Amino acid sequence: MITKLAFAVFLLSNSVAIAADRMPPPGSYGFNWLDAASHCKKLTVKDLAPVSKCTLSTNAFGLELESHVCKVNKHVELMVYKTAAQCQEALETMQANGP
Repeated sequence: MITKLAFAVFLLSNSVAIAADRMPPPGSYGFNWLDAASHCKKLTVKDLAPVSKCTLSTNAFGLELESHVCKVNKHVELMVYKTAAQCQEALETMQANGP
């Protein structure tokens, strides 16, 4: 019985850690890639609160940078990076390849 309980606690703690990895922390940098006029900004807790889902990416826009793609609604999808420089590089690459 104790081993089943320990296993359940282990699974629960891992699922919480996995979910936390998918949500970028406040202080990350991002832009709305669905808006051509968007710019990189340091994201706050308030900016990230409406996010409904994030997925990890390692090659957005052809760049080998780890990022999060975070959906807010049908008009806002944030590309989120660890640093301002990574964010700016992704934004400029996106803009250079746009229509």
